[in-house]
Parts: sequence; C-alpha cells; structure tokens
Amino acid sequence: MTTRILSRRLLHTTGHGRARLINSSISVSPEHAFASPPPPPIPSRIDSTPPPRLPRHGSQQGPQALRKVDSQAVPQGQQPEAPRRVGVRVGISDDGDTTRSLPARPAAPTHKAQDRNAHESAQDRASAAAFDVFLIRTLAQLSELRRAEVGQPQTADPLQPPPHRAPTWISLPELVEQKRNRDGHIVDSVSLIYEPTPRPSRRVRLDGRPGVQEEVFSASASAPEEQDGIVIVAHVLGGQTPRVSVCSGFAVGSAFGDGSQAILTCAHTLDSIERHLSPAEAASPSATFILAPSGHVYTVQELLSSVSEADLLLLRLSPDPINPSALPVRPLRSLPINPYPASISAEVSVHRYLNPLSRLRRKLQRLPEREWDEGTVREYKDPIGCTAEPGTYDTLHTMLLSCAPVSGSSGGPVIDKATGSVVGVTRGSTHKYGERQQYGFATPAERIFEMFRLPGFKTTAERDADRVARSNGAPNDSSSSSAMSRSREGDGRAK
Repeated sequence: MTTRILSRRLLHTTGHGRARLINSSISVSPEHAFASPPPPPIPSRIDSTPPPRLPRHGSQQGPQALRKVDSQAVPQGQQPEAPRRVGVRVGISDDGDTTRSLPARPAAPTHKAQDRNAHESAQDRASAAAFDVFLIRTLAQLSELRRAEVGQPQTADPLQPPPHRAPTWISLPELVEQKRNRDGHIVDSVSLIYEPTPRPSRRVRLDGRPGVQEEVFSASASAPEEQDGIVIVAHVLGGQTPRVSVCSGFAVGSAFGDGSQAILTCAHTLDSIERHLSPAEAASPSATFILAPSGHVYTVQELLSSVSEADLLLLRLSPDPINPSALPVRPLRSLPINPYPASISAEVSVHRYLNPLSRLRRKLQRLPEREWDEGTVREYKDPIGCTAEPGTYDTLHTMLLSCAPVSGSSGGPVIDKATGSVVGVTRGSTHKYGERQQYGFATPAERIFEMFRLPGFKTTAERDADRVARSNGAPNDSSSSSAMSRSREGDGRAK
C-alpha cells in the first residue's frame, strides 16, 4: 500500500488528489466536504516486543526491512494480529520521509469514578446553594428585627424588661464608604506584635484538626478557651436580585475592651459586589457576616482600615453572635504574623475554602475539618510586575506560589511550614506569560503592619501621659499594654 505525504502530516480528507491544509486538525478538498479526523485507536494491551530498527534517511535497506517484517510466517487458520504498541508509531514513505502519529488516547475513567465525582460535585453545588439561602434568610431576619425595633415605642418603666435589641451592624454601602475614607488609616486601638517564630502554642496547626497541637495542649492554659481563628466572610445583598460574595479571613491582633475582635480579609470581594450597589439597590437590606468554626455567626460593626493597593481589609466583629447556640461563645485565636518575607522555594501551606455544610459532612465522616494546599514560594513581584528580591530595597507587592487556591480561599492565610506563622494573604490565581501552569498569588504579610502602629511606638502625648502617671504613682494603660506587648513578643521569638 502506498502512503502519500501531504505537507507535514497526513490530511484526513475523503480524497487526496487536490487537498490543501486548513489547520492542524481539518483539511478540505475542492470536490469534497469537510471531514473530521478519525479517532485514534484505543490499545487493548502493551506489546513487549520492541519495534524494528529503522534505517537512516536515503538508505536502500528501508523497503527490505519492511518486506522482512511483512513476510513473517503466520500460522494457518489465524488472522494476523494488529499492532498494539502504545505511543508514537513510525512509518516509512516512498520518498524516505518519516511520518509520526499522535500517542494513543488514554483509557477513559471507569463509570464508578465518574459517578462518584458527579455525586460529589452535585453535593457541593447543593451545599453552596443551601449556604446562600441560609445567608439570605439571616439577612431577612435581621432586617425584620431592625424594622420592629424602629416601630417599638420607647418605654420608661424600669420594671418592664427592655425589648430585644437588634445587633449592631452596618450595611454594604456604609462599608464601602468606610473603605474609601479609611484607606491607609493606622489603627491605634489594636496592637499587632512581631511573631516570626511563634512558640508552639501559637503556631498554626496544619493537619486539619481544630485547636493546638496535642503535645502543647496541656502547657497552654488559654488554649481550651479559644477556637480556630480562620473564619468565613460573606457579603450579602438583598432586594429583588440577591447576591452573595464569599471569601475567607482570620483573626489578628489583640481584642477590644468590649470583647470584639479584628478580622483581616481581602478587599476585592467587597469590590465585586460594590458594582451591584446601584441607587435602586441602595435601600435594599445588606450586611457582612462572619462565620466562626464553632457555627456562631457575627456581624461587622465597622471597617477599621484598608490598604487598597495590597487588597487588604480590617473588619471589627460584633461582641456577641446573632444566632443562639447551646455551645459557649469562645474568642477566636489570633494568628501569628511574620514581618519578614519567606525565602524563595520555602514550603508553604495555603488555606483551602470549605463550605460550612461540607465541613459538617466531613466531620461526620471523620475527615479533617480543614484542608491546606501544599506549595512553595516561586518569586516576588513589585507594583509594576517586575521581579523583586527579598532582603533588598525592592517593594514586595505580590508573592507567587506554586499552588493555585480554589474559589473562596481569597483572604485566607499562607502559612510558612517551618515556623507556623503567617507569611501572606491569599488573593487569587494567575498564569505566567508563556506557561500553562496556574500559579497562586498573595500579598506578603509585611503589608499587614501598614494598618497598625509599630510595636513599642508612642506619640509625644502618650509619653507625657506616662510621665505624669509615673510621677503620681499610678500605672498607665498605655505603658502596661506596651509592656505586655513586649513580653508577648519575647515569648514569640523564643523557641
């Protein structure tokens, strides 16, 4: 049989007389219609017999080698077996050129694997829809409670119990306005210390289990009273077309006097829902909810600070949750923040978002309640996209990671596996120019300290107040808080 070579590869047409190449997969002849390429053969088994050695181009031994292979004896009554080798098949044309075909397509997954993946994806979609419905219903209940509170008359009877008050929360338009006005604002009421090498009881646990490590559980007296500090942040907009934007976050810094805490998260999820805040939707109910691992739901009182360039937001929680629960309300454990950038090729763990309903199902199945994506730090970028070197005067705007985060993981922590401290805040995934691999990118943790006062720093007024307090013999709150910060910082640096 004669094989004719057209261009650089065989054209899959019904006639080869006047065929011309259209693209890499379809060719057309003037007298015939389009014809798709035939499917590649699916091998049944792998033949261990090596292929015959092919002569070089221009050698006269080519036809002789092919005739020798074709002339092998076949037992009577048995049909010659078709070739079953997997991979690139090589043949010789009349003019001595070598033609190559694509490797055989791998076998399709079994029906059981397909059914299991389809079942899991259907469960995830159902859990996501149920979670959105829960958030929208919670927003509706808060709106009804606020309207009922506004319509209630003021009573001055001290014997009559006060009516139930709606929790303090702000709407999304107010949150967006505070984000613009407090961009770059330095928070004085919350302190954030340097913890490059936190003590064992402060390190983030990476095995998916809640709490601290078992070997340090008995050594930490406050560990049983705290819960995991990684939370879910949900921006919910009601009205005719409800919208929900979900991301991750984590607790940072010390607590306020009323027991409320600060939550660090990303800003682009709020920006994405801001586009839908039209004047017609301005009167619609809206709120931002914080879901703790224990199941308690908190509202956001105010936005403390934001760094739009670094895609960071600092939110203040309400002191008490809005949903009743028999479980005791435990404070969130703040995560240790590393002020120094992780080195190139350092191993990190990126927080993976899990739907709360999926997390409950995983708990019933005795699976880890939290998942982490393992990766390494690839490189750093400056604000204009050029490569930046840590330890120099280059501005570290973005850190590229070898693992890509899933949807909903934005705002979650990036943990250095060697120290157990936060070295970045997840922002999303991207592609490098000329590469197909997907990378994750995050904000270096050193940008978090731009929203807080430097540890140990005091203004002139505070130093004067401390001097007056020392002369009167009374302790000052600022001096005691700074001493506590220094002691905690010393404990964090000790290993």
